[in-house]
Amino acid sequence: MIYISTDEVKRLVNIQDAIDSLEASFVHWSDKATANLPRRRLRVDNAGLNVMAGAIPGSDYFGYRAYLPKIGYNALILLSLKEKAPVAMIDLNWASTTRTGAATGVATKRMARADAKILAVIGTGRQSPDQIRAIALVRKLDRIVVFSRDAAKRDSFAKKIQDELGITTVGAVSAEACVDGADIIVTATNATAPVLKGAWLKPGMHVNGIGANGLDRIELDEDCVLRADQIVTDQVEQAKIEASALVNLADKGKLDWSKIVELGDIVEGTIATRTSPGQITLFHSLGIAFEDVAFGAMIYERAKAAGLGQKMPN
Repeated sequence: MIYISTDEVKRLVNIQDAIDSLEASFVHWSDKATANLPRRRLRVDNAGLNVMAGAIPGSDYFGYRAYLPKIGYNALILLSLKEKAPVAMIDLNWASTTRTGAATGVATKRMARADAKILAVIGTGRQSPDQIRAIALVRKLDRIVVFSRDAAKRDSFAKKIQDELGITTVGAVSAEACVDGADIIVTATNATAPVLKGAWLKPGMHVNGIGANGLDRIELDEDCVLRADQIVTDQVEQAKIEASALVNLADKGKLDWSKIVELGDIVEGTIATRTSPGQITLFHSLGIAFEDVAFGAMIYERAKAAGLGQKMPN
């Protein structure tokens, strides 16, 4: 068993690799051997321990991720069916945001209009850069508009993104102004009240809601969800315990869970998406262990090939 540090992970993979690993794994989503245990949250004093697990058929790998957000511990234990033992402990403090961005990239690639060129991002925290990087890989963007409540922070963020990607990036004075005219929208916040309203959506938009993966958080108002012609999430089972925007509507009888599509079904091609340019589509991202294992397996294979990773005692 080897330990792969964040510095080593950064040397081994990038966000395009993360997208590739998720796409290659999601084609097995309907396989009977595919497994994903939704996140479980254990409260330990003021720090919560989150645990989740997944298995990818045909890859030889399965594993579990455990992390304490307030402390900074975030690791994937990767196990091999062939070896019948754990083969790696991978530090995910950098890779987890990369994986989250990659899931958005996979969804946007299949759900956004092919001619989508304007991206709006609400939130300029640590998740936002990889969201933008992933979308810029799957769509040719002409303009990026960002919003956060802190004007100095959003302007600084916009400059950094523009300098890095070479795409015109500007700050907006409000969330509504940010999404006006956009083709693709990302909400990447820790909001406890909706930051995106359905009244602002226009035909043809694609929305990625990625910040609310707990019932104490919500980014999308009811109209935003109800106006969507198609709603996709990583896993419906996990959405039922984490996606407040969907849970609240289902509890009111306004949303039928059977109508929610899983990302793997879209990647496999078993369910079609965007059948007309004017449809509004929504990806409610949660982040699932299946994605962590897919990316972790790639990281481990590359570490072995490169001779990286510190051997751990048996």
